Amino acid sequence: MGLQKNGISFREHRELGDIKWLRDHDRALALAADQGKPVLLLFQEVPGCSTCVRFGQDVLTHPLMVELIADRFVPVAIFNNHPGADAELLRRYNEPSWNNPVVRFQGPDGTELLSKLADRYDALALHEKITAVLKVLGDNVPGYFRLLGRDLLVEYGLSTCVTYRTPCFWSGETSLAQHPAVITTDAGWVDGEEVVQVRFDPREVSRSDLDAYARAEGFGPIESSGFELDREPQFYLRKNAARHLPLTPAQRTRINLAVPYRSSLPDLLSPQQSAWLANPQLQRSSGDEAYRQDIRQSWPSLLALLGPVGKEV
Repeated sequence: MGLQKNGISFREHRELGDIKWLRDHDRALALAADQGKPVLLLFQEVPGCSTCVRFGQDVLTHPLMVELIADRFVPVAIFNNHPGADAELLRRYNEPSWNNPVVRFQGPDGTELLSKLADRYDALALHEKITAVLKVLGDNVPGYFRLLGRDLLVEYGLSTCVTYRTPCFWSGETSLAQHPAVITTDAGWVDGEEVVQVRFDPREVSRSDLDAYARAEGFGPIESSGFELDREPQFYLRKNAARHLPLTPAQRTRINLAVPYRSSLPDLLSPQQSAWLANPQLQRSSGDEAYRQDIRQSWPSLLALLGPVGKEV
């Protein structure tokens, strides 16, 4: 539904994803000054080519990306193929018309906080830029957003998968998840044996070093294919109300570790997820397997039932 009467574009154009975009750059700068936030300035072709549509639908719809941008930035969209105020902004910033997506990051006074994002149209690139901006500002990078970056490594094929034979895969999950390079763990079976399938960041540890860590914990690597997921993966998470939440694979792995060790969950959850967890209607609104579903599908379903946290811009 469009909110153009308020100078906002929301779900009117596939190229803009699920973010509520201001359309007035000067208003965005004023809000940024008032709220003490940076500006995320998107130059986008609307209606646009397939690259522009993919950027909107693949990058700007992930629930945790959308929430971080809404929480930490004032987002404003400039259409690079429209006349009037949009064309004037293109001239001001020397941006070409009818171009692929470009993202700039500004302080409330309009100064550039770091180099713009251009010529890359994937979620990992935007995640890296946003993380860099928050660090430049001396702002903390929320735990849920750090986990999203690790999820994206898996999505883009930049993680490595290995399977370990374990005496008990439930304890195996929590033991292996304690290694800082491990992104996800899943309990399952290979040829009737209990195993844990792990995805890890190869930039942080070599396969041989992770194997050594696993052996020290009593687990051996297994090369057989045919991994079958257990009926109760993330055993400890399943005992917690967080099982009713839409979660990413990295989130559910970390929560599965946090529950038995009585670690705090809030830093692993976004503000919206935390609000839902505190909602007494969560259990009756969401199934026990919500945490296992694709967050891009389970999030909108729960949002429709329980509504969002916060207010409209």
